[in-house]
Amino acid sequence: MNRLSLTAVAGGLVVLASCSQEEITKSTQAEALPISFRAGVATRVNPDLDYTSNPATFYVTAYPNSHTAVDGVLPDALFSDEPFYMMGANLYASTSNQKWPTADEASQVEFFAYAPSLEEIKAAALTQLDPLASNYQTLLGNYNDGVKFYNQCIPGNSLDPLNQENTTFSGVQLYRGFKLARFYVATDISKQVDFITAHVSAPTPKNEDEAKIGVELKFKHQLSNVELRAFSGNQDYNIEIAGVRLGRPYTGGAIFNFCDAQGSANNPEGGQWGISKDPQRLPVEYIYGAGDEIYRMGSYNNLSGGQVITSPAHTTAATALSIMGKGGNAMVLPTKNGAWAGEANPWIAPKYSAYSGDGTNDPYPDKNPKAWSADGEGDMYFSILIRVTLKPKGSELSTQQIYPYGNNTNMNVVYMEKEKESNKVIGRVPNKTVTPGANNEIVEFGWAAVPVGVNWERGKKYVYTLDFSDGVGIQDPEDNRPGAAIIGDGIKFSVSVVDWEETQTTTPIPQE
Repeated sequence: MNRLSLTAVAGGLVVLASCSQEEITKSTQAEALPISFRAGVATRVNPDLDYTSNPATFYVTAYPNSHTAVDGVLPDALFSDEPFYMMGANLYASTSNQKWPTADEASQVEFFAYAPSLEEIKAAALTQLDPLASNYQTLLGNYNDGVKFYNQCIPGNSLDPLNQENTTFSGVQLYRGFKLARFYVATDISKQVDFITAHVSAPTPKNEDEAKIGVELKFKHQLSNVELRAFSGNQDYNIEIAGVRLGRPYTGGAIFNFCDAQGSANNPEGGQWGISKDPQRLPVEYIYGAGDEIYRMGSYNNLSGGQVITSPAHTTAATALSIMGKGGNAMVLPTKNGAWAGEANPWIAPKYSAYSGDGTNDPYPDKNPKAWSADGEGDMYFSILIRVTLKPKGSELSTQQIYPYGNNTNMNVVYMEKEKESNKVIGRVPNKTVTPGANNEIVEFGWAAVPVGVNWERGKKYVYTLDFSDGVGIQDPEDNRPGAAIIGDGIKFSVSVVDWEETQTTTPIPQE
């Protein structure tokens, strides 16, 4: 998992700005202090690393006075995309010894800070692409050319350097400023990255003492954080979970402007997304992989037989835990989308909605989705990859599988090899006829959906607690009978919205 979580705490992050890599010949300052950041952050870029002793990194671009044009000419950046590393206890610094200009050269410096790196942001975006697709090279070029930083502050220039400001952005106001164009989230949750920014303008210090005071940077999460939890009090069925899917949130084509709504640096936590009213919307998912433990709700007989055990007891909302697996919480673009209508509008899956035209040669003449509108009927849903079996009686070691259905040739079935004893996933297999390893078994899982309307705002964490007590949902849009009931009533859910603080013990983020 490649994930960054930097959270400002009391005092925030501080730039003790001073030096520039290039010597400024007019400088009258003595040896200036290197730009440094006071560490007030919680970090988790790579869970395999201990960030108490290993550095997190963020990146800074700086302009003298202002990043806006004077007489139609943009100023040169003092430095661009400069990495700042943890150099010691509570200290982030650049290894290139960046320096302040003199007050005569620039009365102030404007800082744009972000994380992760542009390379990581682009790498996450490219995971959306299928290397085997016929148009892969074209899309690869479009993504590589599009995911870049731009300074669009010359009056008269297009607000959008990639011509995204067109009819699809109707009603979305785009401002001039320093921008990240064409942001895409990875559709595999385990490959997503967080995106944080800070923006502030600071006066050039007159002396060393002023430089030591530092410039405060307040980082803000610009994505939404989504976690799913689950429980079941059903007395008849066992439910096992091995994956999650967020159906059709915003996943790409967005523009992020580092400036606030007025294009100024006075709001360090500002910034603005430009998201189309007809944006890219693809399912975002994570299917458990090797080492993930299948999430169980119900009573299962132990392998020695004769004893029915509850393993574990996720029977109430209070005992519900995250079902996100090692993929971690989803990082998604701020999204407003109504709930999927189920059987009333079943054909919303990408495999059915990819066609657009005048109706001739339509491969799915009776399976085209209704027109989508952010202000009208939506098509948002969650799907959970589940396996439903009867609870054992007496000394039964295995019981009948209820879902996926036995005749599942028309279903989107996922086959997994798992350890019998530990219930941990070994890996996915193509079918149930594969011979498993010793003490392993092949199990089947199918998707079960629940329609849900969302209004996700940036910088907030949304925790959904799913209740499977009275039913396991409806068939996923990717299945042959989308929206059809599976077992019992639909999945109920509740949602809580919390500030995005990784240190909160009430909303833990899963670790690898």
